[in-house]
Amino acid sequence: MPTFTLLTMPLESELAWAERDARLQIIEAYVTAQTEREATAARWEAVAYDRANPTASSLVAELDAHDHQPAAA
Repeated sequence: MPTFTLLTMPLESELAWAERDARLQIIEAYVTAQTEREATAARWEAVAYDRANPTASSLVAELDAHDHQPAAA
């Protein structure tokens, strides 16, 4: 007899925490970027995030609030 796995949807709170974590990872990548190339890559991740989440507040706008200065090598 076949067995079935019950698929469950994550709770709204779990989704909210996952979204928060994703945003924080992108912000951290931008703020801690050592080069302009790394900062640009993080900005493109923010653009992709904003396009995938049009109802969320703009992550690009949040990055714009940070004054990114690449660390000296």
